[in-house]
Amino acid sequence: MGNVAIELRSVRYQYPDGTEALKGIDLTIERGECVTIMGQNGAGKTTLCLLLNGIIPHIKGGILEGDVIVDGLNTKRHPVYELAQRVGIVLQDPDSQLFCPDVKSEVCFGLENLGVSRDEMLRRLEWTLEIVRLKGMEELNPNNLSGGQKQRLALAAVLAMKPKILVLDEPTSQLDPIGTAEVFSVIKTLKEEYCATIVIASHKSEEIAEFADRVVVLHRGRIVTEGTPEEIFSKIDLLKKIYVKVPDVTVAYVETCHKIKTPIENVPIRLREAYEVFDRLRRLRRIRFKPQPEAEKIANRKGVPIIEVRNLWYVYPGPPPVTALKNVNLKIFEGEFVGIIGQNGSGKTTLVKNIIGLLKPTRGVCLFKGENISKYTVSELARHIGLVLQNPETQLFALTVREEVAFGPRNLGLPPEEVERRVDEALKLVGLEGVKEVYPPLLSFGDKKKLSVATVLALDPEVIILDEPTTGQDYKGRYQIMEIVKRLNERGKTVIVISHDMDLIAKYTERTIVMGLGHVLIDDTTRNVFSHPEVLEKTYLKPPQITMLSHMLSKHGFPGVALTLDEFLSAVEGVS
Repeated sequence: MGNVAIELRSVRYQYPDGTEALKGIDLTIERGECVTIMGQNGAGKTTLCLLLNGIIPHIKGGILEGDVIVDGLNTKRHPVYELAQRVGIVLQDPDSQLFCPDVKSEVCFGLENLGVSRDEMLRRLEWTLEIVRLKGMEELNPNNLSGGQKQRLALAAVLAMKPKILVLDEPTSQLDPIGTAEVFSVIKTLKEEYCATIVIASHKSEEIAEFADRVVVLHRGRIVTEGTPEEIFSKIDLLKKIYVKVPDVTVAYVETCHKIKTPIENVPIRLREAYEVFDRLRRLRRIRFKPQPEAEKIANRKGVPIIEVRNLWYVYPGPPPVTALKNVNLKIFEGEFVGIIGQNGSGKTTLVKNIIGLLKPTRGVCLFKGENISKYTVSELARHIGLVLQNPETQLFALTVREEVAFGPRNLGLPPEEVERRVDEALKLVGLEGVKEVYPPLLSFGDKKKLSVATVLALDPEVIILDEPTTGQDYKGRYQIMEIVKRLNERGKTVIVISHDMDLIAKYTERTIVMGLGHVLIDDTTRNVFSHPEVLEKTYLKPPQITMLSHMLSKHGFPGVALTLDEFLSAVEGVS
């Protein structure tokens, strides 16, 4: 066995429904190595992760050819409970891993099964909860946590066992930016101090660039390329073709080299490297920064807001009671495209559940077009305000995709032909027109998310609220959903998006509300919000990578704040 931790030999796998997910995978991972698996949704990343602790084939079934050797054990011949003592796995959907009545029991469950002493168990409990920022929440029921907090709890439960091999499937998809950085920092510590072997499936190229030893890129069940982050992210044309995200600073450098007709050398893949490269080009007088047109200011909207929140408080009953919202006041006007950001547990989802009538304010009121929403039933309000929840599982219950989307319009009493028209249009908008008769639980997590969006679109509400709409989406899918939302906004729909994806907030929203510990901390134009990274950092947020680069270059004359890659490139020109 030597220094090999994981070996896949000519692995092919077909799910029970006939879907061929992996098509001849040969992969060797050394002990202590950190390997990231990248690829668009459906490439085979999750399938590969599930192979490594025996969930495939022992639980999922299907046809597995070839051999998967993990820590010297052939997964075909060893049960999941035996492999679990060597391999810790964190799944993309945290709800599928949480089952204990409180946070501390969730973290200690695995330790109890390993026979860890009480003193050591308490020490690890404190260590892991400190790492994932859940300290002080030991007594809370996991069901009452936010999506991001649940994801951190699932990670804590696995980290506490300090497995020799750690497998993470999109472990930070629901985390705030600083939380994501902290988790990757912990993973780096586990690798360096405990020699853990780590396999991560992730779309987050900017974080991957910071810590991965090797990147393996899957496409349609096959490995298309592998190498160091530097080697992989330099292959911009290939990755763009198969919808794998390249760090924005990398693309910025390559595009700038094309623009000024200079050789591409030492491609930067990290923020600090990019700053040094652009500063060097500036000092060599190869580039200069040109003034940009003044950004359009948001109109000062008047009249009755379409949504208004006044002095809103909300307390989740205990024990112990948790105050999630504290005197929140805000106004949303018709036709706005608003982003709501904030750390995990800041109250974002609680706020929109109050707006939609799923929760009743402890104090204060929520108004729709000047009227208290308490006058409406939840079903009546759904005609006007549509909510796409963070976890699509909570919105899906029908036997087919078609029936799922048709349920809402049917309950509005629409004629059958109008129902069918809306179903067809909504599914086409989200790219699911080819799976109308599929049973929704059989869809991928990303497609379930698209389906939950379609169910709301079919109701044709005046206001559309999306809670983490791009969770589980690959690089292509996240922009598909946001472009759909953008088109709806251009047609006059009022859109509110809650997201940890700062790139998308910067690109699409005109106004951003920052929440922290149940309060509204900032309510301003998106450009002004991202102009103050030091303020955002206090709320566990940070601007997009390309925005940070523009901040760093501002002392050398970079004009204003670049919210997107296109804005950054438009401010850079060659020196003739």
